[in-house]
Amino acid sequence: MTIEAMRDDDLDTVLMPNTYVRLLAQEFPDHAALVAGTGIAPSQLAGYAHPLTVRQHLRCITNVLPLRPHPDWHLQWGKRMAENFHGAVTLACLTEPTLGAGLDAFLRFMPARIPYLDWRGRHVGPTFRCEVTPRIELASVRRLLIEVPLIVIHEYVRVMHLGAMTEATLELTATGELALETYAAYFDCPVVPERTRDALVIPAAWRAIPNIDFDQGAWRAALARCEATEQLDERDAVGRVRQVLEAALAQPGMGGVPTLDQVAMQLRCSPRTVIRRLRAIGTTYQAEAEHALKSHATALLADRANRVQDVAARLGYADAASFRKAFKRWFGTAPADWRRRS
Repeated sequence: MTIEAMRDDDLDTVLMPNTYVRLLAQEFPDHAALVAGTGIAPSQLAGYAHPLTVRQHLRCITNVLPLRPHPDWHLQWGKRMAENFHGAVTLACLTEPTLGAGLDAFLRFMPARIPYLDWRGRHVGPTFRCEVTPRIELASVRRLLIEVPLIVIHEYVRVMHLGAMTEATLELTATGELALETYAAYFDCPVVPERTRDALVIPAAWRAIPNIDFDQGAWRAALARCEATEQLDERDAVGRVRQVLEAALAQPGMGGVPTLDQVAMQLRCSPRTVIRRLRAIGTTYQAEAEHALKSHATALLADRANRVQDVAARLGYADAASFRKAFKRWFGTAPADWRRRS
């Protein structure tokens, strides 16, 4: 499911680090082909010091497709580079107290580096889902740009878990041009295709796995560096608001989405700032809150152990009838009918 959160104008105004493309320049010597259509001179690419617009970045990735030595090159590259190019985010993940804390840091701070993807951590029953979803149409590079983050997350979990990963699952909406068996060479867990979202799913209990290299001073310093560059601007406003809403709904007993004031407090800004930043991207707090409710409603209903009245209570509705009315407005069908069809 594509999340429509970025407008076409954002592709030329939203900036992101140049690290990804500079690393590609080390992989592919044909720099002219790599930067074709970006406005960047091939001679400048290896040492390019400026941020890239999202449009420039995506054009470079599209240019990579005919340059790849084989269709699964991106998985090989992502596995090899997993710990090497995320700056302070990598440091935060490697110095964290637990695996869960590291995943939370990764999912929280990555939107500032790659804003065209929606990064989300979600508790579903006894599992924890690390989901990566496009916020814009990615066309031919969708699989590449989805699967590289998933293998980066997989490598991090594999290193921290220090054991067989057969209890984890890689869920894919599609496999593109790759055969399902190809993924077995890169992922140490079962792969399930034709799912509704792309995600690495692990047992929630793994989140408590301690990091034997935990360094409290380094952890705090890394978080401070990440937070220093994390500002609520047009680039990441939607991602950060959604993270707060998702985290709140994932907590049992929360009883609905938090208020605008509560979200603003967590983001350390005023409610007016949240409204202004979201409006600049063409959305509202009410729309984002409803988006979160819709997302959690379908996720909870997908677990047939949850009764409709239980889902209604979990999402903060006064009764099942109110939830059914909202659900039918969202999806044009009743919760029970949606569950039967899905």
